[in-house]
Amino acid sequence: MKKFTLIAFVGCIMAALSFTSCNTDSDSDSQALSAAQIQQCYLATHGNHYGKMVYYAENKANVKDKQDTVSVSWNITTDSTMTIYGIPAKVIAERIQFNNELKEAIEKQPEITLNCKIQYATVNPIQFYIGPDNINYTLNYGGKEHKFEMRFYWGYPSIGQYSPDSKKPMLLQLVAPLLKIDGNETSYGITSSTPLQLLFYTEK
Repeated sequence: MKKFTLIAFVGCIMAALSFTSCNTDSDSDSQALSAAQIQQCYLATHGNHYGKMVYYAENKANVKDKQDTVSVSWNITTDSTMTIYGIPAKVIAERIQFNNELKEAIEKQPEITLNCKIQYATVNPIQFYIGPDNINYTLNYGGKEHKFEMRFYWGYPSIGQYSPDSKKPMLLQLVAPLLKIDGNETSYGITSSTPLQLLFYTEK
């Protein structure tokens, strides 16, 4: 199992987010939740959630500071869908390397509304896999129009957890390992070895 330790805050989040089963082989019928269990998980987690997102950000005044936070919200609308609101495009731009024109073009984009599929995996604690949509832009830089696409992992390590008695009741983690420009995979800072990691949490 790969460990993601891109930012200092990950330690405490990941300790709480350690999935009951890190085995991604979920094909076994014996591991599938029943319809009643799925409904139980949905009723406990549905609706609007307001919290923070932690992401990688360079601080030129303090080079040891590698993270920032921003207020976001998300809504679990059905037992298989979730939408995250208010993700600044700069969270992607912060990770772009070797192409300043691309970085600047992304920074100009509006906040992201990210639609996701979810699949409940365990009941106690409530844990679920997340399948975010790709993030797509049409960008103009370098005198040309370019198609930008960033892809997330579907399922582990894109995961969520709800523990109502915890100081941070709901935790989400999204991990993006792939960036394409005009259909071609790039090495502009977001790769399988250096993925973009976004962490979300609510607080009591």
